[in-house]
Amino acid sequence: MDRLNFIKKYDPDGAARIEKLLSKKDGLQQSNAYGESFTERQFYLVFNPLIDAAWERAKILEVLSGGDTTIIHIAGVLQMERSRVFNHIKELKRRGLIEISGYDGRDPIYCLKR
Repeated sequence: MDRLNFIKKYDPDGAARIEKLLSKKDGLQQSNAYGESFTERQFYLVFNPLIDAAWERAKILEVLSGGDTTIIHIAGVLQMERSRVFNHIKELKRRGLIEISGYDGRDPIYCLKR
């Protein structure tokens, strides 16, 4: 729940999607028309990577709330692989939360959407 509260602070829409999934947990654990159901373990095998990714995106938004910066800087601050940061940046741009504010040489400088 601490992660979810952190996500809410920086990405309310992302937190709402996570909460919506959590609200469906009981229904997913009951049998559907085909007799299929999720076990507790199966639910969390699907859910945990989703909340981890949402938390990482919220951490990126937190870094960007401190000012415009590059993927290289974000990766260093968060001790995360650049490719992983890049993938999160693509998702945050797609959702309209961040934008490119300029360039440092060939590296885009990202900022929170104004």
